[in-house]
Amino acid sequence: MDYSTERAARWLNAAIEAAYLKTDIPDGATVAVNAIIGEEEDVLTAARRSIVEYGCSTIKIKVGGDLDSDIAKLDVIRSELESHLPDDQYSIRIDANARWSFDQAVVALREMSFLPIEYVEQPVADLASIARLRKLIDIPIALDESIRIDGATNIKECADIAIIKVSPMGGMAKARELVAALDVPVRISGALETSPGLYPSLVVALQCAPDHVAGLGTGMLFATDLVSETVVPHAGRIPVSQAIPDPHAMLASAVPPELTDYWRTRTEKAFDQLPPETIALLTENL
Repeated sequence: MDYSTERAARWLNAAIEAAYLKTDIPDGATVAVNAIIGEEEDVLTAARRSIVEYGCSTIKIKVGGDLDSDIAKLDVIRSELESHLPDDQYSIRIDANARWSFDQAVVALREMSFLPIEYVEQPVADLASIARLRKLIDIPIALDESIRIDGATNIKECADIAIIKVSPMGGMAKARELVAALDVPVRISGALETSPGLYPSLVVALQCAPDHVAGLGTGMLFATDLVSETVVPHAGRIPVSQAIPDPHAMLASAVPPELTDYWRTRTEKAFDQLPPETIALLTENL
């Protein structure tokens, strides 16, 4: 609810584009995805489920709290991956969401260097500190907020990977433009979209980073959804296909009456900022 009208318009643009823009996706196409462990989940149970039930060999978890607790959680994940998968065929992704100071990041990432970490996402907030940090640690650095919020694209001096979140960027076309402008490889990640809302990210992952594991296993965190069966990984992959909303699930998730006017007003303001091509796409299909 704290998004500006401009940022809300990007999400609305992405939703309209996903609903009506034609995509040329091969039949049977799938995308490899990582599992995600929620901050309140039991790590052992969640890690085992991620590997055994969902078939994921890459697991992502948030860090940036108590360092000893973070390392203990990561060690549990590493142990579960080692016990179920062949050597060197698994990895851990960690996301600090810029919770660390520079000094905290140096200490934490050096302490974590023994773990099979593919990358750390947004360890600190500002690019200057990230560039300094990169010279002091061995774990690759990925950027999210620096790109999505601050608009950075020339980042090869301070980062190894760019995280692209399609819906907050404004949809598939905007995401593809951003991928082309960046000077480092990309990973496509979700922004806790519902199952129907995940489709644009799956398309961009297939088109722009087909050989990399996408961060799109967010459905495993959901208690409710807008479909009868939430989209989750099977054998570590998700089909690139549109999930059709279920009317009963939509009714169950309807906005409470006391918030209806609030969301109608926000939607109208966002609609006023849509680009002409999106208005044309909507008009053609209504």
